[in-house]
Amino acid sequence: MEKEGDIFYFNLKTILIRWLFLILFMYKSYQGAKKRRVFIEMAIKLLLIRHGESYSNVQKKFSGFQDVDLTKKGIWQAERLAYRLKKVPVDAVYCSDLKRAIHTADIVFGNRDLDMLINPNLREMNFGIWEGMTFEEIKLKEGAKFTSWMENPDEKSIIPQGESLAILNERVMTEVNRILQEHKNEDKDKNIAIVCHGGAIRIILCNAFNLELKNLWYIKQKSTALNIIDYYDNRGFISLLNDTSHLENWWESGLIQEKRDE
Repeated sequence: MEKEGDIFYFNLKTILIRWLFLILFMYKSYQGAKKRRVFIEMAIKLLLIRHGESYSNVQKKFSGFQDVDLTKKGIWQAERLAYRLKKVPVDAVYCSDLKRAIHTADIVFGNRDLDMLINPNLREMNFGIWEGMTFEEIKLKEGAKFTSWMENPDEKSIIPQGESLAILNERVMTEVNRILQEHKNEDKDKNIAIVCHGGAIRIILCNAFNLELKNLWYIKQKSTALNIIDYYDNRGFISLLNDTSHLENWWESGLIQEKRDE
Protein backbone atom coordinates (compact mmCIF):
# COMPACT_ATOMS: atom_id res chain seq x y z
CA MET A 1 0.00 0.00 0.00
CA GLU A 2 1.48 3.40 -1.14
CA LYS A 3 2.14 5.99 1.51
CA GLU A 4 0.72 9.49 1.14
CA GLY A 5 4.21 11.03 0.92
CA ASP A 6 5.22 8.69 -1.92
CA ILE A 7 2.16 9.71 -3.91
CA PHE A 8 2.98 13.39 -3.34
CA TYR A 9 6.58 13.03 -4.51
CA PHE A 10 5.49 10.95 -7.52
CA ASN A 11 3.02 13.63 -8.60
CA LEU A 12 5.60 16.38 -8.07
CA LYS A 13 8.12 14.48 -10.18
CA THR A 14 5.53 14.02 -12.94
CA ILE A 15 4.69 17.73 -12.91
CA LEU A 16 8.37 18.72 -13.07
CA ILE A 17 9.02 16.37 -16.00
CA ARG A 18 6.03 17.79 -17.85
CA TRP A 19 7.24 21.35 -17.21
CA LEU A 20 10.70 20.37 -18.42
CA PHE A 21 9.30 18.98 -21.67
CA LEU A 22 7.14 22.09 -22.10
CA ILE A 23 10.16 24.40 -21.62
CA LEU A 24 12.21 22.30 -24.05
CA PHE A 25 9.40 22.44 -26.63
CA MET A 26 9.06 26.21 -26.27
CA TYR A 27 12.83 26.67 -26.61
CA LYS A 28 12.96 24.61 -29.82
CA SER A 29 9.95 26.49 -31.20
CA TYR A 30 11.69 29.79 -30.42
CA GLN A 31 14.89 28.66 -32.14
CA GLY A 32 12.90 27.54 -35.19
CA ALA A 33 11.09 30.87 -35.36
CA LYS A 34 14.39 32.69 -34.98
CA LYS A 35 15.85 30.73 -37.88
CA ARG A 36 12.80 31.50 -39.99
CA ARG A 37 13.19 35.21 -39.21
CA VAL A 38 16.85 35.08 -40.24
CA PHE A 39 15.78 33.28 -43.45
CA ILE A 40 13.51 36.19 -44.29
CA GLU A 41 15.72 39.00 -43.02
CA MET A 42 18.87 37.84 -44.81
CA ALA A 43 17.26 38.24 -48.26
CA ILE A 44 19.56 39.57 -50.97
CA LYS A 45 18.12 40.62 -54.32
CA LEU A 46 20.78 40.25 -57.00
CA LEU A 47 20.25 42.32 -60.15
CA LEU A 48 22.31 40.81 -62.95
CA ILE A 49 22.74 43.15 -65.90
CA ARG A 50 24.42 42.40 -69.20
CA HIS A 51 26.25 45.31 -70.83
CA GLY A 52 24.78 47.22 -73.75
CA GLU A 53 25.44 46.33 -77.37
CA SER A 54 29.16 46.44 -78.23
CA TYR A 55 30.89 46.72 -81.60
CA SER A 56 31.88 43.06 -81.34
CA ASN A 57 28.22 42.10 -80.84
CA VAL A 58 27.33 43.87 -84.09
CA GLN A 59 30.22 42.21 -85.93
CA LYS A 60 29.36 38.81 -84.36
CA LYS A 61 32.88 38.50 -82.99
CA PHE A 62 34.04 36.61 -79.92
CA SER A 63 35.23 39.23 -77.45
CA GLY A 64 35.83 37.85 -74.00
CA PHE A 65 38.84 39.55 -72.43
CA GLN A 66 39.11 41.78 -75.51
CA ASP A 67 38.16 45.33 -74.49
CA VAL A 68 35.61 46.86 -76.87
CA ASP A 69 33.33 49.91 -76.72
CA LEU A 70 29.58 50.23 -76.66
CA THR A 71 27.83 51.25 -79.85
CA LYS A 72 25.45 54.21 -79.92
CA LYS A 73 22.63 51.70 -79.68
CA GLY A 74 24.32 50.14 -76.65
CA ILE A 75 24.44 53.54 -74.94
CA TRP A 76 20.75 54.08 -75.77
CA GLN A 77 19.92 50.65 -74.31
CA ALA A 78 21.73 51.51 -71.08
CA GLU A 79 19.86 54.83 -70.84
CA ARG A 80 16.55 53.00 -71.15
CA LEU A 81 17.56 50.60 -68.38
CA ALA A 82 18.64 53.53 -66.19
CA TYR A 83 15.16 55.04 -66.57
CA ARG A 84 13.56 51.70 -65.71
CA LEU A 85 15.61 51.26 -62.53
CA LYS A 86 15.72 54.89 -61.37
CA LYS A 87 13.34 54.27 -58.44
CA VAL A 88 14.79 50.89 -57.50
CA PRO A 89 17.03 51.22 -54.42
CA VAL A 90 20.46 49.66 -54.84
CA ASP A 91 22.94 49.17 -52.00
CA ALA A 92 26.05 48.27 -54.00
CA VAL A 93 27.18 48.01 -57.62
CA TYR A 94 29.82 45.52 -58.79
CA CYS A 95 31.18 45.62 -62.30
CA SER A 96 33.57 43.84 -64.63
CA ASP A 97 36.74 45.82 -65.37
CA LEU A 98 36.07 45.81 -69.13
CA LYS A 99 34.94 49.16 -70.52
CA ARG A 100 31.71 47.94 -72.14
CA ALA A 101 30.51 46.87 -68.67
CA ILE A 102 31.90 49.94 -66.88
CA HIS A 103 30.25 52.30 -69.40
CA THR A 104 26.91 50.51 -68.99
CA ALA A 105 27.13 50.59 -65.19
CA ASP A 106 28.07 54.28 -65.23
CA ILE A 107 25.02 55.15 -67.35
CA VAL A 108 22.63 53.07 -65.22
CA PHE A 109 23.97 53.89 -61.74
CA GLY A 110 26.41 56.77 -62.20
CA ASN A 111 24.06 59.43 -60.80
CA ARG A 112 23.70 57.61 -57.47
CA ASP A 113 25.86 58.13 -54.41
CA LEU A 114 27.46 54.70 -54.77
CA ASP A 115 30.99 53.48 -55.29
CA MET A 116 31.25 51.25 -58.34
CA LEU A 117 33.31 48.24 -57.28
CA ILE A 118 35.37 47.14 -60.30
CA ASN A 119 36.35 43.48 -60.32
CA PRO A 120 38.24 41.57 -63.06
CA ASN A 121 36.81 38.25 -61.81
CA LEU A 122 33.46 39.32 -63.30
CA ARG A 123 34.91 39.42 -66.82
CA GLU A 124 33.54 37.50 -69.78
CA MET A 125 35.03 34.11 -70.62
CA ASN A 126 38.55 34.21 -72.04
CA PHE A 127 38.12 32.86 -75.58
CA GLY A 128 41.87 32.58 -76.14
CA ILE A 129 42.83 32.10 -79.79
CA TRP A 130 39.20 32.75 -80.79
CA GLU A 131 39.27 36.33 -79.48
CA GLY A 132 38.33 38.82 -82.19
CA MET A 133 37.19 36.11 -84.63
CA THR A 134 33.65 35.85 -86.01
CA PHE A 135 31.46 32.77 -85.57
CA GLU A 136 31.92 31.90 -89.24
CA GLU A 137 35.71 32.25 -89.07
CA ILE A 138 35.87 29.91 -86.07
CA LYS A 139 33.54 27.41 -87.78
CA LEU A 140 35.79 27.35 -90.84
CA LYS A 141 38.87 26.86 -88.67
CA GLU A 142 37.55 24.41 -86.07
CA GLY A 143 34.72 22.66 -87.95
CA ALA A 144 32.72 20.10 -85.92
CA LYS A 145 34.82 20.82 -82.85
CA PHE A 146 33.34 24.32 -82.59
CA THR A 147 29.78 23.08 -83.25
CA SER A 148 30.20 20.51 -80.46
CA TRP A 149 31.59 23.18 -78.12
CA MET A 150 28.51 25.34 -78.69
CA GLU A 151 25.89 22.57 -78.51
CA ASN A 152 27.30 20.13 -75.96
CA PRO A 153 30.52 21.54 -74.52
CA ASP A 154 32.87 19.59 -72.29
CA GLU A 155 33.14 21.87 -69.27
CA LYS A 156 36.80 20.91 -68.73
CA SER A 157 37.85 21.51 -72.33
CA ILE A 158 40.13 24.56 -72.44
CA ILE A 159 40.18 26.86 -75.44
CA PRO A 160 43.88 27.26 -76.38
CA GLN A 161 45.28 30.30 -74.52
CA GLY A 162 41.85 30.75 -72.94
CA GLU A 163 39.54 29.19 -70.36
CA SER A 164 37.26 26.21 -69.92
CA LEU A 165 33.71 26.48 -68.60
CA ALA A 166 34.92 24.93 -65.35
CA ILE A 167 37.58 27.63 -64.92
CA LEU A 168 35.05 30.35 -65.77
CA ASN A 169 32.61 28.87 -63.25
CA GLU A 170 35.23 28.79 -60.51
CA ARG A 171 36.34 32.37 -61.18
CA VAL A 172 32.86 33.90 -61.35
CA MET A 173 31.12 31.92 -58.60
CA THR A 174 33.97 32.41 -56.13
CA GLU A 175 33.43 36.15 -56.54
CA VAL A 176 29.63 36.01 -56.45
CA ASN A 177 29.65 33.87 -53.29
CA ARG A 178 32.07 36.32 -51.69
CA ILE A 179 29.74 39.21 -52.55
CA LEU A 180 26.71 37.39 -51.12
CA GLN A 181 28.60 36.54 -47.94
CA GLU A 182 29.80 40.13 -47.55
CA HIS A 183 26.27 41.54 -47.72
CA LYS A 184 24.49 39.11 -45.40
CA ASN A 185 22.69 41.17 -42.78
CA GLU A 186 19.93 40.15 -40.38
CA ASP A 187 18.58 43.68 -40.08
CA LYS A 188 18.11 44.72 -43.70
CA ASP A 189 17.34 43.17 -47.06
CA LYS A 190 19.79 44.27 -49.75
CA ASN A 191 19.65 45.00 -53.46
CA ILE A 192 22.98 44.28 -55.14
CA ALA A 193 23.68 44.99 -58.81
CA ILE A 194 26.29 43.18 -60.89
CA VAL A 195 26.98 44.55 -64.36
CA CYS A 196 28.98 42.14 -66.48
CA HIS A 197 28.75 39.82 -69.49
CA GLY A 198 26.60 37.16 -71.11
CA GLY A 199 28.88 34.24 -70.28
CA ALA A 200 29.42 35.27 -66.65
CA ILE A 201 25.68 35.83 -66.13
CA ARG A 202 24.87 32.45 -67.66
CA ILE A 203 27.27 30.83 -65.19
CA ILE A 204 25.48 32.48 -62.24
CA LEU A 205 22.10 31.41 -63.63
CA CYS A 206 23.26 27.82 -64.19
CA ASN A 207 24.25 27.66 -60.54
CA ALA A 208 20.92 29.13 -59.41
CA PHE A 209 18.99 26.74 -61.69
CA ASN A 210 21.27 23.85 -60.64
CA LEU A 211 21.97 23.18 -64.33
CA GLU A 212 25.04 21.46 -65.75
CA LEU A 213 27.46 23.91 -67.31
CA LYS A 214 27.10 22.22 -70.70
CA ASN A 215 23.63 23.84 -70.90
CA LEU A 216 25.15 27.32 -70.58
CA TRP A 217 24.58 28.49 -74.14
CA TYR A 218 20.87 27.55 -74.08
CA ILE A 219 20.23 30.47 -71.72
CA LYS A 220 19.65 33.59 -73.81
CA GLN A 221 21.04 36.96 -72.71
CA LYS A 222 20.26 40.06 -74.76
CA SER A 223 22.06 43.39 -74.49
CA THR A 224 21.14 45.17 -71.20
CA ALA A 225 19.05 42.15 -70.18
CA LEU A 226 17.90 42.34 -66.56
CA ASN A 227 17.90 39.16 -64.47
CA ILE A 228 16.88 38.98 -60.81
CA ILE A 229 17.80 36.26 -58.32
CA ASP A 230 16.46 36.43 -54.77
CA TYR A 231 18.85 34.73 -52.36
CA TYR A 232 17.58 33.45 -49.03
CA ASP A 233 20.26 31.87 -46.85
CA ASN A 234 22.40 31.15 -49.95
CA ARG A 235 19.52 29.57 -51.88
CA GLY A 236 18.73 31.36 -55.14
CA PHE A 237 15.23 31.85 -56.54
CA ILE A 238 15.10 33.28 -60.07
CA SER A 239 12.30 35.82 -60.40
CA LEU A 240 13.28 37.51 -63.70
CA LEU A 241 15.20 36.21 -66.70
CA ASN A 242 16.63 37.97 -69.78
CA ASP A 243 14.12 40.82 -69.51
CA THR A 244 14.51 43.71 -71.94
CA SER A 245 11.02 45.24 -71.70
CA HIS A 246 12.72 48.63 -71.13
CA LEU A 247 13.69 48.58 -74.82
CA GLU A 248 10.07 48.36 -75.96
CA ASN A 249 8.24 51.42 -77.31
CA TRP A 250 5.91 51.85 -74.36
CA TRP A 251 8.86 53.13 -72.27
CA GLU A 252 9.68 55.84 -74.79
CA SER A 253 7.29 58.62 -73.71
CA GLY A 254 8.48 58.64 -70.09
CA LEU A 255 12.15 58.77 -71.08
CA ILE A 256 11.57 61.60 -73.59
CA GLN A 257 9.65 63.61 -71.00
CA GLU A 258 12.39 63.10 -68.41
CA LYS A 259 15.04 64.42 -70.82
CA ARG A 260 12.89 67.49 -71.55
CA ASP A 261 12.61 68.19 -67.82
CA GLU A 262 16.40 68.05 -67.28
